[in-house]
Amino acid sequence: MLSKRAKAKLEVLMTSRKRNLARHIYILHRYFNEWALAKWQNDGWGEIRPEHLRLISIVGTDVVNNNELAKRARVSKQAMSKMVTDLETRGFIVVEPDPHDSRAKIISISEEGVNFLEYFNQCAKVLEDKFTAIIGQKKKEQLVDILSELTEGILDCEKKEWVKK
Repeated sequence: MLSKRAKAKLEVLMTSRKRNLARHIYILHRYFNEWALAKWQNDGWGEIRPEHLRLISIVGTDVVNNNELAKRARVSKQAMSKMVTDLETRGFIVVEPDPHDSRAKIISISEEGVNFLEYFNQCAKVLEDKFTAIIGQKKKEQLVDILSELTEGILDCEKKEWVKK
């Protein structure tokens, strides 16, 4: 049983959660993952997982090695190697020897990876339309502007290593 003090703290916490940004980000993230996985499965892209999207979108038009991808994705080299192997096996990326370093491999997106990114953009539009139906076009545009500014600010701060402090 909670003490009176703990009950009072809990009441304040429960009241403030409606304005808790981290909670809203978590709920949106969870919703996106659940919605996307169901849609991707239904549309024949069931082998793709949200974590794969991180790698596919990072590769983009660049041709990079595993270490650079791991750095960009902020994951360990081992985790990235596993993801690279998984996506190469599924045909979403291409891994080739680095002509400048016989020990390294160059990773690039494949035709199938480009096809998935095109499909993903279509899915994003469907999801964006769902959000627009809830909050309206004007608020959706404001939300996108604010999130873009926040995202760019975070990415800029990462370059300065602000996030690690």
